[in-house]
Amino acid sequence: MAKTKAYRVAERAVRVLVWLDVLISVPLYMWFLVHVSGRVSEQLPAEDALGFWLPIVVPCAAFSFTLMSSVSWWWSTASRPFLLGRTGWWVPMVFVTALSFLVGVFGSTTPDVEAALFTAMVTTMGFTGLWLLPPALSRNLIDTLSPNTSPADPA
Repeated sequence: MAKTKAYRVAERAVRVLVWLDVLISVPLYMWFLVHVSGRVSEQLPAEDALGFWLPIVVPCAAFSFTLMSSVSWWWSTASRPFLLGRTGWWVPMVFVTALSFLVGVFGSTTPDVEAALFTAMVTTMGFTGLWLLPPALSRNLIDTLSPNTSPADPA
């Protein structure tokens, strides 16, 4: 199928918007997780080894589990499940959401409603950026984002 000029312009515009979202929200979310998990680790006893690993494990877990869920959802179809499939993607996302909220609220200087709202906002931004990363890397961005067509083959 030959792509028209309007299709290519629309795809380029969408690609720029998606990449802007990814390049702004993902680093902000990773910085947030490192920062607040570092604060949580400072509250632990000095002899606790978890204090060293928490700022490393929390961002890595959030990045990898969210990206795994996203890749699974974007590249799965009814006839071709990929990784967790279109139905199993939510399990790691629930874990990552809980992990993000725990470190966000407990790592706050004042764990209150404002800290929970801020954590929810940053987590949502980070999830959105990570969720859009696989289609942003897809060669057929518009087809991947369109609900009427099956996603492009990742191979």
